[in-house]
Amino acid sequence: MKKYLLFTMVAATMVSCAPKVTSEMLTNDFQAQPTNKVMIYGPKDSVPETAKAIGLVTVDGKNTSLRKQYTRAIDLAVKEAARKGGNVLVVDNRELKENRLKGTIAYTDEKIIDSLTLSAYRVSQLQHMPLSKKPADVKQMGDKEQQEIAQQQETTKAVEQEELMSVYLKRDSIYNANPEAYFDLLNEYDDKTGSGTVSNGKSEKKSRGGMIKVGIGPEWNTSKVYYEGSNYLSYIRGNAVSLSVTSTEGKAYGFGFDLYGSITEADIPSYKYSSYEKYDLTLLYLGPSAVFGGHITDRLRMDIVVSTGVAYFQDNDYTQIGIGLKSALGLEYMVSKNAGIGLDLLGITSIFGNPSGARLPKDESYGYQQLGLMLSGRFHF
Repeated sequence: MKKYLLFTMVAATMVSCAPKVTSEMLTNDFQAQPTNKVMIYGPKDSVPETAKAIGLVTVDGKNTSLRKQYTRAIDLAVKEAARKGGNVLVVDNRELKENRLKGTIAYTDEKIIDSLTLSAYRVSQLQHMPLSKKPADVKQMGDKEQQEIAQQQETTKAVEQEELMSVYLKRDSIYNANPEAYFDLLNEYDDKTGSGTVSNGKSEKKSRGGMIKVGIGPEWNTSKVYYEGSNYLSYIRGNAVSLSVTSTEGKAYGFGFDLYGSITEADIPSYKYSSYEKYDLTLLYLGPSAVFGGHITDRLRMDIVVSTGVAYFQDNDYTQIGIGLKSALGLEYMVSKNAGIGLDLLGITSIFGNPSGARLPKDESYGYQQLGLMLSGRFHF
């Protein structure tokens, strides 16, 4: 009984401390929007003129510090904006010290900018924006615009319902005759409409998030290439290519694999330096990778890739297989929603077993190290 009372008291305390969300509409409610299609603008952002105010939202923290639960406050405000039919939320942080987060709910017909929608990186950007003395000026939507949007949404809804009705009738007749063909029709319809897979009668949207990166550029050998005893060469330049495939599923991190290859030509003295022999130094690398990154601005994004895998090295005399470590720092300029160009600074270290007869200083290991500067093309999916 005591445990039950204690649980009840804790639950009541949590409910009483939960932030309260209220909204006031300046227009009639539009049809609800997906929360992942609500763009968030901060106090210092320039809100486009096409975004017209349709309501106001307030998140009251009561006894809860909204500074410490800023992500939760933004999430609640976004959900309320979407529920009221808005696809734009303009945040006002001026009363955050009093545990109140305010915002303007707005609607725009413009294309949704994915980097402005709700994410850990976007919340961090908003949280670190300096306070503005006055809220952003968002003009209220006029009656004519309201009617046009409401009519457009009703028309779209009616068309969708009519299309779905014919599909449902067809499904029912096929299911009664041949249940297997029924599920084939489900998959066919989802592929055409892009509505995702169907489970328990609900549509699940396919997650989007991944990148294919192809790079080419010069590389420099930073390890010592020994010849004739204690003599060595360093910083020999060659050429390299790289391929990286990662899946992020909309997060700021993800996993994938990296493929890298380089060819370096070196003129190594022989016969007591009376002549030179050309050596082809080939390094190949393949391994799984982890990627971290996100948008700096709407067009610029940065990523860090770390990978551990298998390295293969070959020259005129030896072939080696060992462990490889690869890391890369990339900066990308988005030329479109699904493509970009970038520069990647990468480093790769390969470690091999010492061949018989090899003598190296105590502070050195038998391996091959390179630095590369790659011009890359990126394709997002």
